[in-house]
Amino acid sequence: MRISVLFFLFTSSMLLAQGSLGVNFGLNDDNFGSIENIKTKVDDYNLDLKNSTGFQLGVFTEIDLITFYIRPEINLIFSKSKNGTAFTSLDNNTSMINESINIAEHSYKSTDIQVPIIFGYKIFGPISLFAGPTFKYNLSNSSNFDLEKIKDKYNLSILLGTRVKVRSFSVGLRYERGLNSDELLIINANGIDLDDANVDTTTNKLSLNISYDIPYDIFKKKD
Repeated sequence: MRISVLFFLFTSSMLLAQGSLGVNFGLNDDNFGSIENIKTKVDDYNLDLKNSTGFQLGVFTEIDLITFYIRPEINLIFSKSKNGTAFTSLDNNTSMINESINIAEHSYKSTDIQVPIIFGYKIFGPISLFAGPTFKYNLSNSSNFDLEKIKDKYNLSILLGTRVKVRSFSVGLRYERGLNSDELLIINANGIDLDDANVDTTTNKLSLNISYDIPYDIFKKKD
């Protein structure tokens, strides 16, 4: 349903006098996949959490309303994260690690399709601000841990950002925050069964995006 609505926006916007079609590429820094609430098996541990990295590719149409613009997009997002290793603390008497417990060496990969509907406002020259809802659907995910299956693959986020556009090129900075919390229960981590442990997959992403577009006029026949 959401995809059909977006397709309608793409095709119907071609009938408008002002607007463009384009492609975009983005580099993402996302803290999804962080491990939380490890309470059993390891009572005292150090855990080095690292942010996720990834990239996205997509297409868009931008409807130009002079001061404002509307920009529906369809993006394919590839993300991966890797966390550090949890281990017990140093023994106060011997200054030695009691036992190395390699349960938190976690890698997580995800592929998603993202459908943002962006509403922009041109504040000064090539600079604009924008915001809008983002719908995301998880296509696939993988982990070296045994995780529970994703029950609700749909995700809703809010997108905020700014961009600079010069002719057909634009560079933008985006922040995306999930409106619904997402967690995956860790069933088994490197052979150790865990209770009260989960992977937080809530979207919390910063992106640098580059876009290139061409005006609708190029598709119209010249008289």
